[in-house]
Amino acid sequence: MNVEFIPVLAERDEKLLDEALSQLFSYVSTDGPVWRTAAQRQRIVRDERKSHLVVRSSGRTVGAISWWAGQTPGFFQLSVSSSDDRAWTIQLVDASLREAVSLLTRSSEVKRVELLVPTYSDVLIEYLTERDCFEVEGVLRNRFFIDGEYWPAVICCANIEAFIDRDRRQPGDRQELLAALRKKTLEDLTAAHDGTSWSA
Repeated sequence: MNVEFIPVLAERDEKLLDEALSQLFSYVSTDGPVWRTAAQRQRIVRDERKSHLVVRSSGRTVGAISWWAGQTPGFFQLSVSSSDDRAWTIQLVDASLREAVSLLTRSSEVKRVELLVPTYSDVLIEYLTERDCFEVEGVLRNRFFIDGEYWPAVICCANIEAFIDRDRRQPGDRQELLAALRKKTLEDLTAAHDGTSWSA
């Protein structure tokens, strides 16, 4: 499976995000059964308070991970949007959330990251039970209405250390990076020195 993660930074990325939000109904998306008009999707895409990571698998857009800051400094919320439920596996959920949390922790001071998971979402519930990256904190009764029934939602908090530990560079990787930086710096200094003309 060839997976690609695209942070939404340019107009071409926004078109992919709009595609990811266009699914009328999803058992994976954490917003529940949402029917979004084109105008509603554009409001999400243009909302500067939210950041997005488009998820593509085998050349197709299959969804997005979004996050935004809460009212308390350092507190963030995550959501998963699916435009192709069949594409989402535990491995894809894990890789996508890992990439999103990595981007978030590199660009912001993070104290807490929350995720609300519908209990009817088999792949997300399985992800919570198979991986240790989120801790279940509680259950909200009757949070979603789907298929003629009310369903609970599981409130989860990201175990930031679990994400950071797996994403941390190995010492060897760091040494290689530092060596490459030193080499490039010396090359740039040498080129600048050679290009300088000295006059007596």
